[in-house]
Amino acid sequence: MIAFIAVIVISFTTYNVYKAQKKKMHLSALAIANVEALASYELPEVVITCGAEGGQCWAISGDCSVAWMLRYDDCAFTGYMRDSCHTPCD
Repeated sequence: MIAFIAVIVISFTTYNVYKAQKKKMHLSALAIANVEALASYELPEVVITCGAEGGQCWAISGDCSVAWMLRYDDCAFTGYMRDSCHTPCD
């Protein structure tokens, strides 16, 4: 008797799962547009702004002397935005 009830429960569950999978999924136009927007990957444009005589894109490249006994770090252009250097040596 228990086996018969188990077979009925399993077949009822299997039929309901089959019926649920057979339904077609209807998405609104907005939902489809959101899925397509998330699926297409676009890289953002990157604008690199470097300082003309120091600042971003410049790194320390030695030292210079402005006056007697005053020494400062000298900067050299690298082009990398992670670098930054300011100096009175010009």
